[in-house]
Amino acid sequence: MGFTKFFYFLVILFLSSSLLAREPDSLSIQHDIDVATTPQKKVKSMIELAKYFLSRNVNKSLSLANSAEQLSDKNKYNEGKADAICVRGEANYLLANYEDARVNFTEALSYYDKTKHSIGVAECYEGLGKVAYKYGDFDASLTHFSEALEIFEKNNYKNGLAGLYINLGLLYDESQRPTQAIDFYQKALKIAQEINDQVSEASAYTNLGSMYNDQGNHGLAIECLKKSIELKKKNGNVKGEATSLNNLGATYYEMGNMEKALECFQASYDIYNLINDTKNCFSPLNNLGSIYYDRKQFDKALSYYEKAYEVSQKLGSLSKEILCLESLALTHKELGNASQALDYSIQCSSLKDTLFNKDQAEITAEMQMRFSSEKKQQENEILNLQVKSESFVKMVFIVVAGLLLVLAFFIFRGLKQKQKINKALEEKNKIIEEQKQTVEKQKHIVEEQNKDITDSIKYAERIQNAILPPDQLWYSLLHDSFVFYKPKDILSGDFYWIEKKDDLVFVAAADCTGHGVPGALISIVNYNLLNKAVLEKELDNPADILNYVNNQLTVALHQTFQESSVRDGMDISLCVINTKTLEMNYAGANNPIYIISQNALSQLNANKFPVGAFVDEKIQLFTSQYIKLQKGDLIYLFSDGYADQFGGQNGKKLKYKTFKETLLEIYHLPASEQQQILANRFMAWKGNLEQVDDVLVIGIRV
Repeated sequence: MGFTKFFYFLVILFLSSSLLAREPDSLSIQHDIDVATTPQKKVKSMIELAKYFLSRNVNKSLSLANSAEQLSDKNKYNEGKADAICVRGEANYLLANYEDARVNFTEALSYYDKTKHSIGVAECYEGLGKVAYKYGDFDASLTHFSEALEIFEKNNYKNGLAGLYINLGLLYDESQRPTQAIDFYQKALKIAQEINDQVSEASAYTNLGSMYNDQGNHGLAIECLKKSIELKKKNGNVKGEATSLNNLGATYYEMGNMEKALECFQASYDIYNLINDTKNCFSPLNNLGSIYYDRKQFDKALSYYEKAYEVSQKLGSLSKEILCLESLALTHKELGNASQALDYSIQCSSLKDTLFNKDQAEITAEMQMRFSSEKKQQENEILNLQVKSESFVKMVFIVVAGLLLVLAFFIFRGLKQKQKINKALEEKNKIIEEQKQTVEKQKHIVEEQNKDITDSIKYAERIQNAILPPDQLWYSLLHDSFVFYKPKDILSGDFYWIEKKDDLVFVAAADCTGHGVPGALISIVNYNLLNKAVLEKELDNPADILNYVNNQLTVALHQTFQESSVRDGMDISLCVINTKTLEMNYAGANNPIYIISQNALSQLNANKFPVGAFVDEKIQLFTSQYIKLQKGDLIYLFSDGYADQFGGQNGKKLKYKTFKETLLEIYHLPASEQQQILANRFMAWKGNLEQVDDVLVIGIRV
């Protein structure tokens, strides 16, 4: 019946708990601000007050953080500025301004790193992990959380560990790994109790309640949720108290204890209503309606469903509106309000059509079946009356006459009702047909637009293929070589490049940021810059070539430090081979190369930053490596697409270890056979899984 658990909006990525632990009251902090004797002391107290309001009044916290940053700028107090920006990141995160929060945490991280403030660095990593979680990038989130965890544990920083353990628990919970999630929640609970961090303690209890409920251990779930409510009430966290009450009600509902569930849902709604929290009112309102519906108190159920429907309309949530409309239709049906039930059913069907979640034919069939059923029921009633009237004819003629009059009345009324129902059905079917035509028209428009986009992308593919080295040129310069090139989409962010100048052959395997259209656009820019570096600037040292491309790329894309050049960069392996002396110079950005000589594989490592990246607000310089090759040596250049492909029986990454083993197995074969084996093994490993990235592998025998 439309019961919604919303059971565990939880803490939805906890604040860095060092920002919340062991809070004094706001009046004492305000007093410290008023009596501060230096700007530095005043900034510290302002930041402390901003942290205090993070769990109480986010907008006020943001305002205090902005004021603290301005005062820090005025007095050149970098540590205070870093703290203020970090708190601003937490406030923006709570306000769902995730991109602003990411920028804040990144900027604060830069200041903390300069001042060697390790705890501040860890707090920024934790903030970036939370933002990555919100964007659905769980791998990045886990990486950032792990970076923060290493610093906190190294410094035994318990004020930070409590909240971080909670965030890690949420991450593992989302990844369907309940054992690890519970372990982290229990660690968080233990530390929070040690340092008397009641905010983190309440959060840990809430999340443990969620896990125990999912495992069917309702007793432990109730125990944890009650402790959570008690702590939140004690700390004045009214909104959190309402959330836990709703969760507790959901647990009682699953246990079948409707009285307790009703009590909790009502208390949750009363609190949300008191603090004017419209968004979160929906869940307890809908749950109250469900309980009264189950208890057949349909008037009360209708009252709560109508309120929930008003909230869903204010929120603009189609899924919530559909849920309410279904409940309203069923409730009106139970109350005998057939016309209103039908209207709500039509509205519900219309919304479902908008989401393409229900077939129009099924809606029509359902309505016709409903009216057909009512019609059949009326006809059966008439037939029963006729049978009764025939039996009474034998006894009393007058009674028969009276019954015939009554029968005529019912027949007349039935015909009128039938005409009314048929007319309503025709009108509803007409509305449905009009909606169907509208959907089909919109579908046609979308298909036309999709065709135009696909045609444009395919034409762009022809352009991109045209700039890649022709096979005739490639094999005329590198006779015994191969290129295994497999884009993920029609367009590719990977490209290969070759040029010749005197006895020098320049060859590169490049991987630009992204794939598809964005990757292809960046690849064209970088391809032209490589040509310009060699053909116009006459550079022949690979490090000089990459430094030139690095500088020109930032100019071409108007990049700045604040805009994070990582999004518009390139990983590349670049070799310059002297075909007479067999001397080779190599430079790389993130991508190494492999050399197989005398049956052994060695690796030349690249610089650990991409082309187009800033480090400490400066462009880094690339370095070259010299190596003397021997006749018959194999050189392999590649992007990360081959090794990063998921597949096999367990859906895991292929990894570089397997890639190396394959190369050692096939390096003695002709280049064309090596290419075919690499392609076949890649497809066999991928199986039915999606290709995750563009793939490029180049093999050269000197």
